[in-house]
Amino acid sequence: MRSAFTASIVLTATLAGCGGEDVVNCAALRRSAPDKALEHCTRAIESRLVWSKEKARVRLDRGALYSDREEWDASVSDITKAIDSGRLSPQHLVIAYFDRGTARLQKGALDAGIEDLDEAIRLDPLYADAFSNRALARRMKGQIEQALADANAALKITPRHARALLQRGATYLVMGDGNKALADLDEAIRLDPGLQAAWNIRGLLRRAARDWDRALADFDQAVKLGPRNASALRNRASVLALKRDFDRALMDLDASLKLDPRSAEALLRRAAIYGERGDQARMQADQAAAAALARAAK
Repeated sequence: MRSAFTASIVLTATLAGCGGEDVVNCAALRRSAPDKALEHCTRAIESRLVWSKEKARVRLDRGALYSDREEWDASVSDITKAIDSGRLSPQHLVIAYFDRGTARLQKGALDAGIEDLDEAIRLDPLYADAFSNRALARRMKGQIEQALADANAALKITPRHARALLQRGATYLVMGDGNKALADLDEAIRLDPGLQAAWNIRGLLRRAARDWDRALADFDQAVKLGPRNASALRNRASVLALKRDFDRALMDLDASLKLDPRSAEALLRRAAIYGERGDQARMQADQAAAAALARAAK
């Protein structure tokens, strides 16, 4: 789920003591040279010459770098240490709770993630990003009315907030209001064409409307923006199968299962294609694997 979520970075404006170069480059190189940035962060944390207040901010920065790499456990660990140090400024503390909450959502720890986002909002009631991410978490928990309220709150603060529009559109989709969902998703994509999840969810909406060609175009864009997104690959495969382009559908399902081997949906979709082709052995193997996953989930 990372295309719906971005960790914040803390730019260190003032330095004290030695090790200042590492403190600065930990944040400054995040986009241009993330591996180098991580090295600088680690040296600053391990240095005896960097003051504890600076180390807390550097841990927050390193937590953001780990989130960029989708290393959620490492991210949560660093941010927790930064929070527990008691050395973060009020502004940095808001960012810390937001970043940790976002990383916890990515780990699937929805309750813990919501608690952190609650705290970020308590500390900064105008933090639109926190409302937007909490909308996602609440929708994932099935708290649809609360999710809609959070998305609306984010949009009241920032009316052109593309991610909040995405969250509200996705919530409308769950509520069965396709027209409102499409309007929000169209606007989210207009504001931020790189928002991968918006293309993916709009593709679902168009697939439900049996608009195969436009659904496929949306899923193509979603895969282009997120080639390692198993959900987008599965969704594109579903439309390709409906269009009876079984070779490409199987390629997408194979790729999605490499990324997410425990997807019963992908196994069942692949089994259906094998069935269409008369490959009973592979069909039954995938069906059995999906059934085993379902039993293990109970």
